[in-house]
Amino acid sequence: MSIFEKAKELGQEIKESQEFKEVRRTGQNIENNADAQQIIQEFQTLHQQLEFAQNTGIQPDPDQIEDFNNLKTLMDNNITIKAYFKAQEDYGQLMQEVNNIIREEINNG
Repeated sequence: MSIFEKAKELGQEIKESQEFKEVRRTGQNIENNADAQQIIQEFQTLHQQLEFAQNTGIQPDPDQIEDFNNLKTLMDNNITIKAYFKAQEDYGQLMQEVNNIIREEINNG
């Protein structure tokens, strides 16, 4: 079996994992929830603005910081968003473990 066939097989196995399925399911829940979408979009926009200010040496506006903290609290308290972030974290951990195993095999060879 070629390396590409094995990679394809690994991709299929990952797609069948509970972690991947949970990311897909919770992502669909976000897509079906207008409130969750709005909170995430507002958070991302404000996060980019604050990051830009920080990178350019501009002091962020206190109102923006307060808005950011309020949006963060809304995200933390939103079950749909919280489930999606947890699913992403679990999937990321799975992928990191897979990469670590591959790296170990390469280094031990």
